[in-house]
Amino acid sequence: MTLTVQPPTTAAPAVSFPLPRGYVPRVRDTRWELAAALRFFGRLGYEFGFNGHVSARAPEVPGHYWVNPFGVSISAVSPADFVLVDGEGQVVETRGNHAINGFAGNLALHRAAPEVQVAIHLHAPRGFIWSSLGEPLEAVNTDAALVVGLQGVSDKIWGGSGPSGAELAQAGKRVLWQKSHGVATWGGSVGEAAFYFWATERAADANLALRGIAGRSVLPADSLAKWTPSPELARAHFEVAFTLAEAEGLR
Repeated sequence: MTLTVQPPTTAAPAVSFPLPRGYVPRVRDTRWELAAALRFFGRLGYEFGFNGHVSARAPEVPGHYWVNPFGVSISAVSPADFVLVDGEGQVVETRGNHAINGFAGNLALHRAAPEVQVAIHLHAPRGFIWSSLGEPLEAVNTDAALVVGLQGVSDKIWGGSGPSGAELAQAGKRVLWQKSHGVATWGGSVGEAAFYFWATERAADANLALRGIAGRSVLPADSLAKWTPSPELARAHFEVAFTLAEAEGLR
């Protein structure tokens, strides 16, 4: 089956809602931010067995990636647990004898575009349910509108003729639906990619709850640009998760 994909765009969205005057993003260690994001997602109930793959380019080792460890709960993962992997997907430095699992999909995204600094794929419940429809989300409210303009849908996992996730990433789509296999998001920072994943799960929840409900409405297409966050704004949205991890003493 061939799925319809929204026209791609390589341009980053404009900043519709400016950041507060004087706001400067905090500079933190990549592994710390990955751990903080995963712990936040664990709190939200996004963990399901060992399913889920999170990775980021390792700034201190060009051409390598930090990958979440196999068998370690995302609710308890620490920065020291992340595994260093090379550009071929081979482990070059283990932490605590940890292995990795299922990095191939994330690696394809990293290879597809240099802008893919961070890639996130978890089996969060509402997004995973929505993915079975093989449809893009609709802007049923302004929260859902945050990601509607960033999404693309792929059926390649089942041998379909539509674009792959890597091709969608090359086209600038940051929210990548896989038919019946959930969603992956990417960004130029941990905060950006993580916020898109969080917002997409909320948008899927809203779309499922309102499906078939009388009086359901969708925001006008020409209003989406107003609500689509810039990468900087998306990252700033996720600052609340990072400051929570700091308050809880994540090390």
